[in-house]
Amino acid sequence: MSAPTEPHGDPFRRSCLIPYVEAATAPPAIAEKIAVLPFRRNIFLLLAHSPGLFPHMMGLIGGCFNKDVRKIPLLDWQLIVLRTATTLGAKYEYDVNLPVAEIFNLGEEKIAAIGCTASSVRLGEGPWTDRQRVILCVVDEQLASYTNTPGTIRDAVEILGHAELVEVLIILGTYTTLARIINGLRIDDDQPIRPEGLEDILKASVTQ
Repeated sequence: MSAPTEPHGDPFRRSCLIPYVEAATAPPAIAEKIAVLPFRRNIFLLLAHSPGLFPHMMGLIGGCFNKDVRKIPLLDWQLIVLRTATTLGAKYEYDVNLPVAEIFNLGEEKIAAIGCTASSVRLGEGPWTDRQRVILCVVDEQLASYTNTPGTIRDAVEILGHAELVEVLIILGTYTTLARIINGLRIDDDQPIRPEGLEDILKASVTQ
């Protein structure tokens, strides 16, 4: 594990290569976004280093929580996130999203299979529905090559339509960006990952 690049007194920072923004000293508009949840999330404290873009990124993330903004079903969103986090080795991203997938019943079998090979998905193996399979194919191709084959897009349009396909790609891009920040800066695990009352908070803030 890499060590921070300079001495510091932050007890939450053991591996991260740059400091976390202090909510107490951040501009009010930034502090408000940091405090969107009633517990600490280190990813917000890293994103806040970019005060111009941070609110917009939080808008994208918040839109995924909201069924009136997000077009695809909640569990499609979580399928994209967990597959992306697993493929890119972004443990933090996986850990903070897994409770959402569990609470809203993605299912133990599918959660256990989230690290299956791309070829097994294409071959029709595993517990996936046709809809989930086409989403995984889109995600897997993008993560491997930054593009998709025309055939995969045709299959996706047939099941998802244009609007949902584009939303899948936007969500994939958003969480891929987060994974790169998480991995590149060596974010610390939140302490705790699952704070007391998390299930009730998620049920109140995430809509299907």
